[in-house]
Amino acid sequence: MNSLKRRWLLFFVSSLISAVPVLAAGRGGQELVKAGSWLYDAVTALALECGQVNFADQAPLSIAELKLYVSEIDYSRLSIAGKAQYKRIIAYFDEQNISLDSDIVSLGIDPEINIEGYYKSNDDIAWVYDRYERRPLLSTPFTLGVSDYVTLSTDIKLGENKGQMAHNDNYSNVPIAPDEIDINFPDTGYLSTGYKFTDTTGVNFQLGMGAQDVGRSLSGSVITSRYMTGASYANFEIFNPAIRYTMNVTQFNVDKYMYSHRLDMRFFKKLSFSVQESMLVYHPLELRFLNPLTIYHGMSPWRDYGEDESNTCAYLALKASFALTDCVRLYGMYAMNQFQTAYEQSNWPDDTTPNSIGAQLGIESYIPFKEGYFHLWLEGYYATPYLYIKENPAWSLVRTYAENIGDMAVFYEWVGSPFGPDTMSGELNLGYEVPGRWSLNASYLLMARGEYSGTSVFSATDWGGTKTDESDITTGDWVYPSSDIYPDGQGKEEAKRRQKLSTPSGTAEYVNRIALRGSYSPFDYLTLTVQPAYVFIFNRDHVKGKSDQGVEFTVAASLRLARMFKP
Repeated sequence: MNSLKRRWLLFFVSSLISAVPVLAAGRGGQELVKAGSWLYDAVTALALECGQVNFADQAPLSIAELKLYVSEIDYSRLSIAGKAQYKRIIAYFDEQNISLDSDIVSLGIDPEINIEGYYKSNDDIAWVYDRYERRPLLSTPFTLGVSDYVTLSTDIKLGENKGQMAHNDNYSNVPIAPDEIDINFPDTGYLSTGYKFTDTTGVNFQLGMGAQDVGRSLSGSVITSRYMTGASYANFEIFNPAIRYTMNVTQFNVDKYMYSHRLDMRFFKKLSFSVQESMLVYHPLELRFLNPLTIYHGMSPWRDYGEDESNTCAYLALKASFALTDCVRLYGMYAMNQFQTAYEQSNWPDDTTPNSIGAQLGIESYIPFKEGYFHLWLEGYYATPYLYIKENPAWSLVRTYAENIGDMAVFYEWVGSPFGPDTMSGELNLGYEVPGRWSLNASYLLMARGEYSGTSVFSATDWGGTKTDESDITTGDWVYPSSDIYPDGQGKEEAKRRQKLSTPSGTAEYVNRIALRGSYSPFDYLTLTVQPAYVFIFNRDHVKGKSDQGVEFTVAASLRLARMFKP
């Protein structure tokens, strides 16, 4: 039986289960909440209302861990909006899906129908409501659970592939031709298991595939963001309200693994601080990097795979969040894969290694007003031209893949912010939300992009996920400032010039984006969304004086069947 037939068989089994009018108990403790879920915003809002921060700024987290952070909330201190949000979270934990049950084992689905329509006036401007926002026509998690101990889940869907979503003449999420269908699902699936030793301390292990977040942000975390999709990972964590440890291995592509360990600490419930060390290695999985408390950099692994600096990328990240006062938090995130110290610069003056750093700073506030919240969020982002980039794309901090149907589009996704390197930006979001009923948000993004921004550095190599090595990179194609890629040493001056590039490099492209989003839920199973947007670009394509503009309009409706037919 081929892959496509197996997927449709699974979808058929899901449909049969949906016809059985049996409702399961609430969600199991090891079920995971996807990165980007509204639940992380809601838990943050409640914590801030009590003048606290917690570790719900990373994802995916288990229901058991999120329940721990919610249990810290003093319900009596909450506003009318806060109490409504609290009840909404508890209702999510207790929510019943459509399932078959036997003893403590359940097999269920949570089907959803999404109808979306899009229009934009300018084909040369990328979609604002893009493939990260869009939902499949039909989808459901297919979940096997064993009470609060084990959950296995995978997403079954019928929707468009990513190449089709990028088309300018794509006006809806309904696939109308065979080559528009996404046959590469699921995008998300996992095994999650764990145990709580006490009321406040537990462990969780995940073996999964899908998006991850390290740091809750407005535009995508500079450290690890949900905009890197489809990667496989193993994640082990020990969690507690004051101390949290995470060991993570993420597979970007074949023989390309990033090993990470992260320690999160919280002080006085007001300040959280995290440090993460990672090592990306373009080599088969190695046991030595799985030591949970080792220092990767001390191993000098860049000397182990051929020439110095080959096949590896060191990565260091820091993040902090501080509850300035009730309802307000300040936060910052920092990521670095290269930095030349004063000692290195003075002792190796001919070295062409560039600094490769990125940072985010932000302030966020949830202010209760009557039955809802005013939500104010301001965030700045800065990345040098070589953030995430190494001597070869194979050991740079990027995942790449190609679809095997439709346009055969090649996609590149950085480990962190989708803005990528060589970018400065500021984004402001203002909104008002009545939990579970309606919301209205306005956002403005101003971004200065250099010539290495986004994923533009890959256009010359057309790597596409194929296993490669340095000899496969055509001379001059790759952007890293190493004189080794130039014949007869002719590139030393060029390499030194590139090393000194500042953000934004070359002729900066300035992007202004204004978007307004409104959502309304007349029933708890139906959500309607409208989003108009306007984009103006100056120095388009890094051509001085060239400008472009366009408008976009999106309407969407989402129907949750399990909620619709609940007793």
